[in-house]
Amino acid sequence: MISSTGYPWAMRTAAFLILGLQIVAILTVRPRTKPVPKKMPVGRLTAPFKEFPFVMLLLGICILTYGIFIPIDYLAVQGLDQAYMSQEMSQYLVSIFNAASLFGRLVSGYGADKIGRWNMFIMACTLSGITEFAVWIRAEKPSIAIGFAVMFGFASGAFIGLFGALPISVSPLPEIGYRLGVVFLASSIPALTMAPIGGAILQNSANGWLDVKVFGGVMCLAGSAILLISRWLYTDKKLLAHANSSNCESIWT
Repeated sequence: MISSTGYPWAMRTAAFLILGLQIVAILTVRPRTKPVPKKMPVGRLTAPFKEFPFVMLLLGICILTYGIFIPIDYLAVQGLDQAYMSQEMSQYLVSIFNAASLFGRLVSGYGADKIGRWNMFIMACTLSGITEFAVWIRAEKPSIAIGFAVMFGFASGAFIGLFGALPISVSPLPEIGYRLGVVFLASSIPALTMAPIGGAILQNSANGWLDVKVFGGVMCLAGSAILLISRWLYTDKKLLAHANSSNCESIWT
């Protein structure tokens, strides 16, 4: 559509499609039970920020978002500019990434039931960072760029699939919605700033794409390490325990 109708109408068409689907949802989706408004005490609003493990969770998610979304945002541009792919093929890198991500989300969901949500999430995000260092840095040919899109898409699928499961598993029932919103707020900051930061690194650094790739990989590994510390604290400093509400009951009672 970009080539036939232009970029503005391609974006408008996507927006109209989303709007139409949302209208269907608004007209058809109903709550199972009637919502009962409840006041949340001020103490509960500030509670997440007084829990060091939860603060580490917020920090880890914030940093990790940079590492996960920098490659997604620059996949097509890097493929066109550095891997010398055709413009048409470079635009398909994001589609290839999303296709692989679907399988990554399914596998990570199954793995989370076997080894724990936090364990699966941290392992997959660490693998995502390693993939950025091991494959994306060397993606100067079309075949390697495509291979990276597949590998990174599969590994990073856990970020989307299990993102909300982490705060839910360590939050008291009355605060689940609020704490989940706080985690999404923490991820919104890097989601808004990662593209300008990546662009500034690309334009102003001496090594160009190399520095962008290293930045993404470092953010992935650093965010995963901070989440590992949060999990370690939530499980009473036990490496093999699962971080869940039963492990953390003493924290929020």
